[in-house]
Amino acid sequence: MSRQYKRKYELTIITTSGQSKTLDNLRIQFEVTKSLISTPNLAKITLFNANQDTLALLQAKYTQLILNAGYEESVGLIFKGQIRNVFQARQGIDMTTILYAGDGQKAWDNSIFNKTFSENVEAQKIVQDVARSFKDIVVGTLEGIPNIKDKLRGTTLSGASKDIMDVLAREYGFSWSIQDGAVVTSSRDQPLSTTEAVVIEGATGMLGIPTVTETGAKVTTLLNPKLLPHAPFEIQATSAQIGLKNLAFRDASTVRTSANGFYKTVEVVFSGDTRGNNWQSTATGWTL
Repeated sequence: MSRQYKRKYELTIITTSGQSKTLDNLRIQFEVTKSLISTPNLAKITLFNANQDTLALLQAKYTQLILNAGYEESVGLIFKGQIRNVFQARQGIDMTTILYAGDGQKAWDNSIFNKTFSENVEAQKIVQDVARSFKDIVVGTLEGIPNIKDKLRGTTLSGASKDIMDVLAREYGFSWSIQDGAVVTSSRDQPLSTTEAVVIEGATGMLGIPTVTETGAKVTTLLNPKLLPHAPFEIQATSAQIGLKNLAFRDASTVRTSANGFYKTVEVVFSGDTRGNNWQSTATGWTL
């Protein structure tokens, strides 16, 4: 296990014209929410007292932001996406620049799919074709799509790529999202087979105790970029708090009191402040 000390980050800015700059010593605050739902993962990044050269690179929509963060021996990618909006505000004596960005935002906004299927075609091929239609987005791991043929002879699928993917996900029973610039799909009840479970316990940075939820568990750790939507994690804890509703009316023998076990990551929130105490990840998972 890597030692978790000496917090570190790198924020790379890349304009649509190819200019780039990497920040690693400016004070920043960030909150990144990544989930397996199809709408773009979101980042709110606040820069403190950025100079004019930096501000000049942040003015255009779809400027790319790449945020790596963690500890000296375990820095990893926690966000890759494009700017939606930029705001400036004063916070005490500091001038702040607040960036809102979405993962694959440009592709999400603008990608179109139009194809006529003239013969029986496998569902996997249909999904792959639509995934490839997202501009400037790569096709990542595609799992959870049934190995069946659909009778689409003479049928045209036409419209926004994101809307067609939503329809296919409902039709074939999988989850899809854009993760760090790649289209990813997985079975709704299983994690990606290509990923290993992140072990969450006191020795690996668990903060407080996990919460047992209606569908799984929620747990907070020191910032860990290895926690990803669609991937599994394992909780090892000596105690847990119960976050279930209507406990007074439940059969006590059916109430789960331990959070120990394996989960599929539904959402992970990374938050940090390079001049504050906050530097953590909060993962929510479904029971496997």
